[in-house]
Amino acid sequence: MSVHRPLARCVGLACLVLATGAHAAPAPSNRAGQMAEISRHRDQAQWLDALAAIERAQQSSPGDDLLYKLQVLTLGDIGNASRAWQLYQARPELFDAAQKERFEADYLARLVGWSMAYGESEDTRLEEAEDTLALMEKYLQRDGTPLAQAPRRIRLDRLILLNRLSRHAQLRGEYLALRADGVELPDYVLPAVGDSLMATQHPDEAIPVLSQAVKNDPSRFQARSELAYAYLETEQAGTAIDYLVSWQKDEPIWRWGPNARAPYANWARYEADLNLAMIRAYSNDLPSAQGELEQMVATGPGNGGLQTALGGVYQMRGWPRRALERHQMAYTLDPRDVSPRIGMFESHIALQRDDLARPIHDDLLARYPNQPSVQRMDRAWRAHRGWQLDANAEVGRSSGGGGASPLGNDDGSYRVSASSPILADRWRVLAFADRRSVDFQNQRINPWWFGAGVNYRFDQLDGELVALHPNDDVGDTGLRAGLGWQFNDQWHLGASAARNDADASMQARVSGITADSVALASTYTRNERTQWRIGASQYRYDDGNHRDTISTSVEQRLLSRPTLQVDGLGSLYASRGSRDEVPYFNPSRDRSVEIGLRIDQQLWRHYEKHFRHRLTVSVGDYWQESFGSALVPSVEYRHEWQIGAGRIFEYGVRWSRPVYDGQRERHVGLEAGLRWGE
Repeated sequence: MSVHRPLARCVGLACLVLATGAHAAPAPSNRAGQMAEISRHRDQAQWLDALAAIERAQQSSPGDDLLYKLQVLTLGDIGNASRAWQLYQARPELFDAAQKERFEADYLARLVGWSMAYGESEDTRLEEAEDTLALMEKYLQRDGTPLAQAPRRIRLDRLILLNRLSRHAQLRGEYLALRADGVELPDYVLPAVGDSLMATQHPDEAIPVLSQAVKNDPSRFQARSELAYAYLETEQAGTAIDYLVSWQKDEPIWRWGPNARAPYANWARYEADLNLAMIRAYSNDLPSAQGELEQMVATGPGNGGLQTALGGVYQMRGWPRRALERHQMAYTLDPRDVSPRIGMFESHIALQRDDLARPIHDDLLARYPNQPSVQRMDRAWRAHRGWQLDANAEVGRSSGGGGASPLGNDDGSYRVSASSPILADRWRVLAFADRRSVDFQNQRINPWWFGAGVNYRFDQLDGELVALHPNDDVGDTGLRAGLGWQFNDQWHLGASAARNDADASMQARVSGITADSVALASTYTRNERTQWRIGASQYRYDDGNHRDTISTSVEQRLLSRPTLQVDGLGSLYASRGSRDEVPYFNPSRDRSVEIGLRIDQQLWRHYEKHFRHRLTVSVGDYWQESFGSALVPSVEYRHEWQIGAGRIFEYGVRWSRPVYDGQRERHVGLEAGLRWGE
């Protein structure tokens, strides 16, 4: 026993022996000499030399249990967890419970680290993480240990694995349990926890975690980027931009190493530049984001991340063809990157090519079912492909015009329409019911319109064919047909024709007069800030009257802020009728010019949910032959609640002072609508 006590003490001092190091020396010929040599290394600095001394001692005493034990403990101390685990498993009886727990925890920790490596393929990229998590579960089940009582190291390392496996909700639950137990998170798990808190849409919880991770290690680029997005998702866009600008200023484009002849690229600056551009884009400053990214792409065209980011900005600007080109370039550069494939999916949807979007969706959903971006893609796909429902109600009252208003004294419209899921990637079957009612002095008309038809959308072509029938027996069964062609990302041309058009004058209809119509319209969408429309139409009434109209309108963004947009509105309109003596409002000639402002402010948002209000004011000059001109003001105020992806409820009130046949009147209207689907 007297011999084993100093040996046991040396085992307990394994960390000291390893920390002090050893110098090579001839192996002693007896155990006392061996242990004396090891003890002398307590004041030296080389751990590996200490391990070498132990191994030399083992050469003289190959079967010595205590030397074996000391070797395993020392391997664990220097971080060679795999070798320590291997030797421990060969002779587990030499170690006590605390040492066994340490070896297992260190080995599992090493496996956690290995699981973060780039996998051989997409199909095997998570195998090591799944296997390591299974080993942890087996370890806990073997000893019957509940997770709350598991070793602290294992509970913490699980967070890394859960993040790697995109089990973000489970990670958040275990993170909150650790906090409740008073466990302070060590530095190495903070980025994973912050990432999962963002993935579960809890940016307010992620901010302190990511802030601590960045404070502990400012070189963590991903954590710094995530922190900026956490600020953005808590409606602190200004803070996010200021944070990235400050980071950008601290990072030179190039860095110099010691005694270097040439500088090397500073990837921290790249991360700051890239994410600043994207935060600007998500804050409605798309022109600045586009300019910054195009400049970066010109410098590094082979960077797939840059190409993907630029494609995303093009998509937000309304240019799906340009976006698709960039995403395809990024996919070629890195076929395993998820982001360009999601970008390609979104572009195909915008280009009406569901047949090309589907295989991308199905493949990503099969490979990455728990990844938040893929889950958002899937929700968008189901909203796009599924049933669509629109319900709308409008009521209005006109007064002060002597009762001659073409809008009637009281008017109302109640409409419900439904469209089937997309069939064969092109078609939807649709049906609707539309009740319209108008009081004209002592006359009232309130037809029900019932209709059904098909809608076609594929590639550059869109079309619709609908049959509709009123229950008031005025006119024949109606038909409506339309065709459109998308020339490029900016120009669209459409033509339509209708028999017994439901949008013709209700004042004419109350007299038993219906109208057919033809129309041609073109839309030019320069980007998300500028849109111009021009159109012409003709209504051919049963009484021989032809009413021709031509109109044009423009919308121009005047102010863009993260939660506020102001648009300038302008329109011109002119029309003429071929007959004068008709029982409905039908000026021989009239025209109008109108200018206005639309102020759209977001008051609240949480990811796919938001609340906005919108104020539109305008003033126009309306001229009618034989009656001169008059100013016509109008105001509209609306609320919009988005309660989920593709689910919007809105309502509003409008007021105007139109003039008909020289008589000014006041019109007040209320409207509410629900859109369910894309």
